[in-house]
Amino acid sequence: MYSRYRHTISHHTKCKDMLSFGPRVLLILVLSGFVATCSYSSAFAQSPNDDNSKLVNDLLRLLEKSELATRDREYKPSGLDLPPTPQLNASRININEVRDTLDKFSRDSSDLAIQLNRVMYQVPGVREYIADVLKVRARASILADRVRRTNDINQIATEYGEIDQLWRVVALQLDQVRGLDRQSRNLITSMNAADRKLGDLLQTGPQLKRTDLLRQTSALSNALSILIQDVEYELSREPQRLELVRQGQEVEQRMIQVTNLIIDRQSYDSIKREYLAFRDSWNTYATRLRSYHNRILSRGIQRVVQQDRSIQELLWLPQDGANLQEVAHLTEALKRDVDEFYRRATLRLLISLPPANYIATSDEFYGTVENLIDTVNHNESTANLITSFQYIESSWKDFSAMFHTVESPAALQLLDKVDNSINALRIALRIEKPSDSIDLAKLVVALEAQSTQLSLIAEQWLATESPSFRQATQNSIRDFSNTAHELHRIVLMQPASMALIRTKSNELFESWFQVHEKISRCETHEKYQLQETAVRITQMLMDLRYATK
Repeated sequence: MYSRYRHTISHHTKCKDMLSFGPRVLLILVLSGFVATCSYSSAFAQSPNDDNSKLVNDLLRLLEKSELATRDREYKPSGLDLPPTPQLNASRININEVRDTLDKFSRDSSDLAIQLNRVMYQVPGVREYIADVLKVRARASILADRVRRTNDINQIATEYGEIDQLWRVVALQLDQVRGLDRQSRNLITSMNAADRKLGDLLQTGPQLKRTDLLRQTSALSNALSILIQDVEYELSREPQRLELVRQGQEVEQRMIQVTNLIIDRQSYDSIKREYLAFRDSWNTYATRLRSYHNRILSRGIQRVVQQDRSIQELLWLPQDGANLQEVAHLTEALKRDVDEFYRRATLRLLISLPPANYIATSDEFYGTVENLIDTVNHNESTANLITSFQYIESSWKDFSAMFHTVESPAALQLLDKVDNSINALRIALRIEKPSDSIDLAKLVVALEAQSTQLSLIAEQWLATESPSFRQATQNSIRDFSNTAHELHRIVLMQPASMALIRTKSNELFESWFQVHEKISRCETHEKYQLQETAVRITQMLMDLRYATK
């Protein structure tokens, strides 16, 4: 196990004996002269701790309420996601067994939603999947109720196909969440078993989310196209440029073939087989491109890798561990960026910084980078890679905060390069982003846009309501929009006040509860559009709560 103390002491011994000499040593020598003239000071910051989950519980209830509000909607699947018409042998179907299994699936989904809510702050990775679990829960509850009132097996099988589409993906996503508690995992296992049993009983088989799959494969094709253009430009002087372009085009064509299979509604096995062939060709191509250590190409590769992971989830493919080649490449890039910063950190530059313990902070950060390199070189497990990365992430916060006050645009640009390299490693290791990485400005802008959409839909409904209720509802929606706009202004303030952001966020939450209470009274055909918009807004508010907790 890596010990920061042992690593730092060992390195100081090396420096003392002059047995190693590199960028870090140069920086330490410079800092030694600088720190001698500085006094040591320290400050402690305490972040607010909010253990009250009442607001989150209320938001979760709104999510489920919006989903259940459409329970009387006639089931009309359409487009690529339309499950094939089941060719059922009704004589082989035990309707009572279907009811019992569906009831169990529904109960487990309810328990899972409750449990995920309990662990959301301890296991941040579950946050983005709670809404989908609630959708599964609501739809399973709706179907379980219908099954008790009807024996129409074809209708039941068709509706269950939609639940199966959603559950298979979210189950795979939750299975990849690190640190998920045992109770949640047991519930997921139980639901998977019930899902398989229902598929057998209803003779439906697994159902792909073809629309989402088509969207992701198209995005991946676009990312490949951009990457090939970058290869042409960035490697214009390389003798193998034309060969690399040709190979990239072949990889792109394999991806296009996958897209065509989805459009043609080919079987899951056919799509999976072609996609695995694409991945083989892509991994070979990516390995060749990484050898050029080109930052532009590395970004292009990362875009493709991210899309690839989304498609793996939609195809229910077992998620690979960390790609050691990719991690090794990114680790080397990180070390180059750090070395470059150390080489350019001159005494004149450092004199402008406030007093601090630069030697210890710099030494610790560089030590964590070297430790990750050792972990990669020894082909250690993904768990050890993640542990080593977390050391980097922890020490980077102190290092970055200390040196970001330097009065040099060039130095700040280098720090940004290091930060980008660390983020790329986080993605490669599939580590969830911390809550403070959520882009609040973008989130609030999206909330403003959704509130505008809500207002437009509501106007059509409110034209049929009494003047007093219409005015009250319009005022509530307007207050919500104005509060979101004011929150956006506060978020953009420099420096942003987190206390002020929290206060205004709480106002936004309260305003939304009032809006939701009013739109829940809608019984016209706008009801479904209103509730779908309400789901999106509530999910965004959950993200806002998570980011400002």
